[in-house]
Amino acid sequence: MKTISLIHPFTPQAAGVVENSVATYHSQPHLKAMEMLTAETDSECRMEYFTPKRKRYTFAFKKVQYIFYPVNFKWNGDHKKWKKQFSKNCLKEYSENTPDVTIINMSGHSSPFSHSLAKIILQHNKQYIAMLGGQHYTDNAENGEYYKKANHILVHTHLQKRTMEQMDMFKNLDIRVFPLGVDCDVFKPIAKNNLIPKLLYVGRIVEWKRIHLAIEAVSVLKENGFPEASLKIIGPVSSQDYLNTLNTLVLKKGLEANVKFLGHKEHSELPNYFQEADLFALPSDKETFGMVMIEAMACGTPVAGIDCPGGPADVITHLENGLLTTPENYSQTILEYFVNKKKRTEIEIQAREKVLKEYSIQATYKVLHNSINSSLSKKV
Repeated sequence: MKTISLIHPFTPQAAGVVENSVATYHSQPHLKAMEMLTAETDSECRMEYFTPKRKRYTFAFKKVQYIFYPVNFKWNGDHKKWKKQFSKNCLKEYSENTPDVTIINMSGHSSPFSHSLAKIILQHNKQYIAMLGGQHYTDNAENGEYYKKANHILVHTHLQKRTMEQMDMFKNLDIRVFPLGVDCDVFKPIAKNNLIPKLLYVGRIVEWKRIHLAIEAVSVLKENGFPEASLKIIGPVSSQDYLNTLNTLVLKKGLEANVKFLGHKEHSELPNYFQEADLFALPSDKETFGMVMIEAMACGTPVAGIDCPGGPADVITHLENGLLTTPENYSQTILEYFVNKKKRTEIEIQAREKVLKEYSIQATYKVLHNSINSSLSKKV
């Protein structure tokens, strides 16, 4: 039996995820594709993370083994910064029992831990795949060696692949697009005929997410013929100061009855919220590929995103399957969307069609299956 590992070399907390909910909330496309791989190839599949707890622990979830390795504590606080986290416990285990294929999920900046892990994997004549999120990269000798020696590289969007192919660090390397799909039988539309605009935000509450733009959009809707327009905000608080700022903005705009903070919700609860919403708010101008965007669209709920490189613009076509705008015009674009009811129906249909065509869980599994097979067949 072959062992396949997908390691996220950071703590869930550092990524804004509740550790106890990681199996039902984080990296759901990866998990579902791994479940399918286990069932169809009889492989042992693992999802791995770091933990601030002192001891390694494991549990099984839907035929996938979850493993948590203690993160190294550092007095300078680096143990809390996800790009700088390190686990000697994990390296020790890999030295003693190296998976046949390891997918290392890290940003384009990579990390010292990723470099150390890759060396151990190669020393044991096994293979690793570098999975990259984000749209920023650190071009140095260590990263160049790390990417060069990977079996191949996985990214989540075609735009990211094209960008990397123009960079010296990635020139002539095998870069593949690994679409993050959703289960379209779970995330699906329901009949709705809302007369009142219902907006939804799902994600961390932190400054760079720019949730205040969504609140301001509700204020503009309220002032222009939609007095009962609403916004539900779901997600963990990563910045208490920013939450305080948002609450102050709600009070200032007189939106206490319009804006509700619902806190963290389990992933299994999200389809209902996506289905009942008319528009999903994604107001950050620093977004990369976001699963919540695809999940909303699968439910026939279009996304109002910012036209920024590497994120919503790689999925959304303005006024075809969603909205793309600027931070300055965010509120006005949303207002115009709700005024034009006929166009709304067309956009809702096309949002769902986009996901069915390009971002189903079957598309995710196909790439994962081919990716693992090519790694296992390479001679070392």
